[in-house]
Amino acid sequence: MIGWPRCARWCLPQITRDGAIEAWIIDDTGIPKKGRHSVGVSHQYCGQLGKQANCQVAVTLSLANHHASLPVAYRLYLPNGWADDDDRRAKTGVPEEITFKTKPQIALEQIRWACEVGLLAAWR
Repeated sequence: MIGWPRCARWCLPQITRDGAIEAWIIDDTGIPKKGRHSVGVSHQYCGQLGKQANCQVAVTLSLANHHASLPVAYRLYLPNGWADDDDRRAKTGVPEEITFKTKPQIALEQIRWACEVGLLAAWR
């Protein structure tokens, strides 16, 4: 996972001056799409629409208190159909090291990463 974004490092002290981090939030966010060419687009459940449709899905980890939330990790979900299609991957520039992972697997990676970079300390 890429290093902690500079904007998140700057924002966290701003958020925590209004109160300690009280929760870590894992979410999968559907992004409706009309076409089929954006990376990861497939017919899958899209929470924003409340039904199955063509969409991308991103898994995010955010830190939150009563005043604000701060997304600290974001990864696009790559469905099996995309992960196994070398032509589509090449056309859209999906790196070889990106493989299929379930949404819970992505979320666990994000949590492990957050612990490794010291974000657990923001909660205490």
